Amino acid sequence: MFRRLWSGLPADPEFPVDLEKLGYFINEDDEVRSIENPNNYFKYYLSRNPRWNDRQRFAMNQSLRNEIHDRLEKLGMKKELLPIGTKDPSEPHVSIFVSSDLALKKRVVVIFGETLQDLGVLAHRVIGGAGGVNKGSLVSIVAELQKQRTSVTDPSPPGIILANMGELIWWPEGKLSLTNTAFDGVPARSAVHNGNLIMKSNLVEGNEDPKKHVNHIFGKVIPQLVNKDAGIDIIGVGDGADYVEQYLDLVWDAWKHRINCLALVGGLHPVWELHNEKFGEFLKNKARAYATCLEPAGFLLSGPEGNPKTTIFTDLGCPVFSSGETHFTELTLIASASVVLDWLQEVALTPEGQDYKNPEFEIVYADPIMDPIMDDDVDWSEWKDDEKMEGEKNGNDESQVKVKPVKVEPEETSGKGSNEPGLVLVTRPAENQVKEGDGENGEKHGDASEKAKEGGEKNDEDKK
Repeated sequence: MFRRLWSGLPADPEFPVDLEKLGYFINEDDEVRSIENPNNYFKYYLSRNPRWNDRQRFAMNQSLRNEIHDRLEKLGMKKELLPIGTKDPSEPHVSIFVSSDLALKKRVVVIFGETLQDLGVLAHRVIGGAGGVNKGSLVSIVAELQKQRTSVTDPSPPGIILANMGELIWWPEGKLSLTNTAFDGVPARSAVHNGNLIMKSNLVEGNEDPKKHVNHIFGKVIPQLVNKDAGIDIIGVGDGADYVEQYLDLVWDAWKHRINCLALVGGLHPVWELHNEKFGEFLKNKARAYATCLEPAGFLLSGPEGNPKTTIFTDLGCPVFSSGETHFTELTLIASASVVLDWLQEVALTPEGQDYKNPEFEIVYADPIMDPIMDDDVDWSEWKDDEKMEGEKNGNDESQVKVKPVKVEPEETSGKGSNEPGLVLVTRPAENQVKEGDGENGEKHGDASEKAKEGGEKNDEDKK
């Protein structure tokens, strides 16, 4: 009888959470490159065993996360532990970043990222590839916001809050919260254990899921850390934008006097799922959406009523612009950063005493007309195959046309002799022509078969 002991299972691979020890460095272009070969980016497929690859990626992402957090702190951001009031970092908590002088700000920008990303991360495909660490993270966004003005009369930069929509699973051994993907990559009892079980002890009070985290930001963080007279600008990315919309639709009466504008970058929450008409009016007048599209960033695609002349989803209840990104939602804010932040600044610089509203847009965009060859309305009745018609005209099927090998002699040119090999055009093998129904060759083939048969019978008689 076979018995496997726990000690007989292969150990889970270990990788250091250190960029240099993993074999990488950040070059002068702010890109992560291999120390062994500086022309190479991060290599995920380290082994044929996916567990080795995932464990290396976990260590790599944590190293880059630490680098991003260091850069945010150098920009004057500080970590705040949730639930509000948590002081001991060894206790279950969720981290967010806030401006160190947040309480003094009269304008605050709150950014809700995607639920799949680490705190401060926009896209690892940019952080670990072409583009670099700053561009692929919120470091670049924070740096640009700090160059803006709070209002026409206040030249100081706005305050900033970076919500943490993804890292909501507490990892006791590491004393930090992680995303679902990262939690699958933490050390396991062996290399063949099937993932890590999420239990109640892995959930943080008041932040058990993205919806509750949004509620905690609006219900606890803003009231306790932000000046009560400060206006709020909101940027939502991907599904983070959808969660913010759902929340505001339910509690709009409590927040309608504080929110200046709402940028929905890559969001897809349909207008027909909204219930609060006043919030719908706010979306029409003070919100903008930025969708994945082939057009350049800032190109107008639709008004608040949607655009029936495009396959891009535009029923969002607000004007829709192109983000400049064609496919990936995680890249939308990276591609449209300047357009989105310029609009936030435009709203902030509205003259005192005036209420900002989106202008009336004239929508001219429509999807390009499809190639006529793919159009269902094309009349195919007059279509004819030129090659087939030529064959019918000659009274022969294409397969019956015999082509003899022709030797093409090279032209006499200076410096070249006439003995140079010429070009030979060769027809397909005769047996292929037979199979395709060549009548003449078929007869010859038949005669040859009969002769072979007769020869075989004669040999049999001789043997007897």
